[in-house]
Amino acid sequence: MWDRKELKAKGKAAYNANKVACIIAALILMIAGGIGSGSTASPSVTVRNQLNSNDQVVESYDDSRDGNDVVTVEVNGQNLNIGETEHNIVPMIAVSSVVFFLILIASTVGLMVLALVLNPLHVGARKFFIQNASDPGTKVDGMNVGFAFGKNYRDIVFSMFGTQLINILWTLLLIVPGIYKAYCWRLVPFIIADEPDIPGKEARARSASMMNGSKWASFVLDLSFIGWKLVGALTFGIVNIVFTNPYEAATDTELYLTLKG
Repeated sequence: MWDRKELKAKGKAAYNANKVACIIAALILMIAGGIGSGSTASPSVTVRNQLNSNDQVVESYDDSRDGNDVVTVEVNGQNLNIGETEHNIVPMIAVSSVVFFLILIASTVGLMVLALVLNPLHVGARKFFIQNASDPGTKVDGMNVGFAFGKNYRDIVFSMFGTQLINILWTLLLIVPGIYKAYCWRLVPFIIADEPDIPGKEARARSASMMNGSKWASFVLDLSFIGWKLVGALTFGIVNIVFTNPYEAATDTELYLTLKG
């Protein structure tokens, strides 16, 4: 069994030996969703009730006019005519359809960017940290960060996106199995970085085998960075960018190299 403190010491040493390059690579990794992805909450839309608690609301309903339903709402004596439902429903359906298709298009574009751009960058950034673990003079260049866009681009795209898709399905089934599988396949990007032509199924099987007996310990390893991430939040993310993220990425790499043996 590996020692958490020893891994973190090695990760910090790798970061300190090549700080600027590690910061750049970790920033790319963060953009690609490989680190720090849970530090910011996704935006949400909240619908708030604009009526005060002492407002008086009166709603009336009239279906006597030509068979068309009319809804009238009075707030503190002011008439808010909703209009005839027969005339309102068609525009509502049209607007809902437009919104649905816009969301569908945005989701499709987002998935394409993830699969075709961000995932290869993720693998490339992992390759940088693998190289940096043994060579502190490693630079961020096309030989590491950009290598995934080379001859093995198609294999990398399918292996990474396939793993993400299966993990999402596991998460939809139940949250806990999804988290469990995420830790089983934690090392997939590192394995692909070392062997870009490996099929996704084999990469997942190898990662699960390497993580056997280390899933809980790696979960504790992740928790050990929470203090630094809180400090980063207090500094508007600056500490995370210049220290915590590259430190964590370098430590994750040491975990991979240790389990790889």
